[in-house]
Amino acid sequence: MSITNKGALHRSTSRTALVATATALALAAMLVGAWIGPPARAASGEWTTETIAGMSVRIYTPATPPALASGRALMISLHGCVQKAQDLQQDGNWTDAADEYGMIVAVPDAPNGGVYSGCWDYYDSTHSSTSPSRHDDNLLTLTQTMQARGGLAIDPDQTYISGLSSGGGETMVVGCLFPQVFAGIGINAGPTVGTTSSQYSWVSTSKATGTDVCRGFAGGNSAAFQTQLTSVVYGSNDATVAPGYNTLNAQIMAGIYGAETSSTFSLSGFAGTNTNGTGTLYSDGAGPRVSVIQNTGLGHNWPAGTGTNGSYISGNSIDYPAYVTKFFFDNNRRVAGSSTPGPTPTPTPTPTPTDTSCIAAANATHQAAGRALSYGVAPYKTYYAKGSYAYMGQGDSTVTTLRLQSSGSWTVVTSCS
Repeated sequence: MSITNKGALHRSTSRTALVATATALALAAMLVGAWIGPPARAASGEWTTETIAGMSVRIYTPATPPALASGRALMISLHGCVQKAQDLQQDGNWTDAADEYGMIVAVPDAPNGGVYSGCWDYYDSTHSSTSPSRHDDNLLTLTQTMQARGGLAIDPDQTYISGLSSGGGETMVVGCLFPQVFAGIGINAGPTVGTTSSQYSWVSTSKATGTDVCRGFAGGNSAAFQTQLTSVVYGSNDATVAPGYNTLNAQIMAGIYGAETSSTFSLSGFAGTNTNGTGTLYSDGAGPRVSVIQNTGLGHNWPAGTGTNGSYISGNSIDYPAYVTKFFFDNNRRVAGSSTPGPTPTPTPTPTPTDTSCIAAANATHQAAGRALSYGVAPYKTYYAKGSYAYMGQGDSTVTTLRLQSSGSWTVVTSCS
């Protein structure tokens, strides 16, 4: 597939936002601590580097056999802005999970250094499943090239993609564009589909809009959503990408999948050095479809769960490579022989509220559901009830109770009783 370069023309406001973001990220990288976790075990396979689809790609091939008889799984892992593929190779902690499941891992650098400072072009306004371009085509060609290599014995039904920040945004984009290609998508602190390059620090869209964008991206491929999985992970201390995007992304994909039953789970017992936080699982009648984890204390980082902190990589976190790989293997709807969920918690169904006219939730959740509006930038972002514009206070995590007054109009109340 040829690579189409439509240029990188952006409005000066977007470019200014990117420059500011890149500068802030670079400064933050200098301030990363030197926390040391337990050393990772030696990898049994080997890393190689080659050029595929116009990208420098680092590929890990394990020496262990595939976990399933149908062939090896493929995980494509996308770095964030400022990061490079080398960072995820060195500190991303992919080799342990790859060895355990006999999984190929491919870590590409964004083509030509990214649209800016290594960023993936998740915010391009011309995403198309029929005429992909601007990084979407590069990633599709990389996937197809890897799948076609007979010596790797990759099972197309075990093809997954994950990424941090702009890589997380791009993961959601290609997951929506090509659900028939990617059986599972892992979004780590990524903005929602349909947002612009400057709309990363506050939730600028809604569940309804994000759902329409994702379904529109898929077009004639939409039937494949019936068997796709999504995992979302983010940190409570993320001051770069609005935390509300993570819960919104999970709600969008759960809605598309028809996963209407929600439950919560504890991170206790998970692999990693910091298992503080909460988890939510969205399931359909056949089992889990969407998992979302908030890791307490994690910032805007890839949660490696072990080793030395790298560039926007945290060793003080859950072991996300281990978690997301097992979640995908345990719940894959496209292959026979997927194992029965083990560490993935057994859902404890949360009863569906009988009164949907009065809801207590975090401000960011209210906004994601279309019940509130916000202005400003965290931590000074203020929220107002939709319709009545009643003041809800500042902060994404501030819990407010809203009652429906009339169609589309909500007001603040002290309680639902």
